[in-house]
Amino acid sequence: MIHFDTNVLIALPLWSHRRHAAIRRVAAGEPGAVCSIVWYEFAIGPIDGDEIELARAFLQGRIEPIDAGTADLAAQLFNDCGRRRTLKTDALIAAAAIRAGAEFVTANVADFEPFVAHGLRLLK
Repeated sequence: MIHFDTNVLIALPLWSHRRHAAIRRVAAGEPGAVCSIVWYEFAIGPIDGDEIELARAFLQGRIEPIDAGTADLAAQLFNDCGRRRTLKTDALIAAAAIRAGAEFVTANVADFEPFVAHGLRLLK
């Protein structure tokens, strides 16, 4: 499974056109998903209905909720990675991917590198 960051959903048409490896893997049948935090960030836009429908179709409805276990792991990641304010949301997103056993794809690799030592598998 591959989890995607908000910036990938925003760039989905471009990444698809460029045949990015992660997009090809999902097109070949590997499940792609996002956590509900990523979906929220994406859905607040600005985007139009066609972009939302494209992302929903691409993900085949796999928008994963944040549960207590994911929130606990995110808090641990946030604390272990230096408690920087900029890590709060990214810790939730990273925790969701880690708990799903998924690789994670983002256009902002540097933002998520602190979580690699804690189990996040970045797909570059």
